[in-house]
Amino acid sequence: MNAREVLERTRRDYDNVAELYDDMVRRGDEVTDNLSAAMINAFAGLVRSGGSDGAVIDAGCGPGQWTDHLDRNGVRTYGIDLSPAMVAIARRYRPDLRFEIGSILQLDAPDESVPGILAHFSLIHTPSEILPEVLAEFARVITPGGCLLIGVQITDTPGAEGWIPYDHKASPAFLWSLDALTARLRGHGFTELARMRIAASVPGKPPAGYLLARHDDNPPEAT
Repeated sequence: MNAREVLERTRRDYDNVAELYDDMVRRGDEVTDNLSAAMINAFAGLVRSGGSDGAVIDAGCGPGQWTDHLDRNGVRTYGIDLSPAMVAIARRYRPDLRFEIGSILQLDAPDESVPGILAHFSLIHTPSEILPEVLAEFARVITPGGCLLIGVQITDTPGAEGWIPYDHKASPAFLWSLDALTARLRGHGFTELARMRIAASVPGKPPAGYLLARHDDNPPEAT
């Protein structure tokens, strides 16, 4: 499946479940949400300390709950998402914020202009052969020293490539090992700063994981 087909499938699948997904997000899980917020707050703090007046991108923002969170924590943020239905929901909650239909493969931002990117469970539907394109696009727009926070569902028993397929309720997905993701990030000039593993909230559900990384001033040539 090529990149265009992956994008079209993901867009269609999330349009179909947008209202149900939003309801799930708003109900949430107290432990998971608090731990997620801790990582996102750390990311926000690093962005603020960098002193840039540029806006962070919430890449794959869904119904916009974390775009809203970052804005309320003093970080200029706008959200993009493939799903028009998701973007409509986000605009409904925060009509004062910028939400756009867009792809993580083609960000509408100049080179080295973005102080940070949040990719909160928006890479889980990206096949491994397309992931380098996404990371290269992130590396293109993030300022030297800027931060990237990735949230994914993880596996402790990955395949040889560092991932395994996962039967996600919304759309086909992949579980990654955090070590494998760190290696992929390193190839695009990102250095890991911190990580978090959150135990599954219910039996049978995979753990959640976060990687917080900084874009190097002199990144190596991407592999």
